[in-house]
Amino acid sequence: MSQLTQKAIQASFTKLLDSKPIDRITIKDITSDCGISRNTFYYHYSDLPALVEEILMDSAQKLIKTYPSIESLEECVNVGAQFVLQNKRAVGHIYNSSHRYIYERCLMKVCHEVVAEYFSVAIPQNAFSDEERELLIEYYKCVSFGIIADWCDKGMKDDYADSFKKLLDLRRKMLPTDFVK
Repeated sequence: MSQLTQKAIQASFTKLLDSKPIDRITIKDITSDCGISRNTFYYHYSDLPALVEEILMDSAQKLIKTYPSIESLEECVNVGAQFVLQNKRAVGHIYNSSHRYIYERCLMKVCHEVVAEYFSVAIPQNAFSDEERELLIEYYKCVSFGIIADWCDKGMKDDYADSFKKLLDLRRKMLPTDFVK
């Protein structure tokens, strides 16, 4: 019963978020929409940001599980962008709100997971020390995050894939080809 209530709260919030900005959604809106009391909402979530974070983290985990093998840095960014595009309107409402930090934290987690997966598949384990590998993962996580965040800043209208592909082509020209895909 408890999980059904949580799913109902999440579904109501998601439905409301698709129609209006997050800063205009109240707990009362959510409880009225799904037919529960305020106490029931607060039994499951401490506040609206906690609800947003759980929804985003659940979505991120589902997306990460659908990509058990990442074979290029371009694919890393594409997976992160797919995370955004699945609920473009809702993400836009969150991204352009005072709750942006929640979205950014979840996107950073997605970027870290997919880049780490890329490194585990595409880069030989003995190519770098553990410390170097972790530094490279952090670097490419931030690059991936930055490209997607910039794309969100621009209203998700540009073709991020073309820009990233050009960046990777430039990177290939600058670096030895041993570990660049």
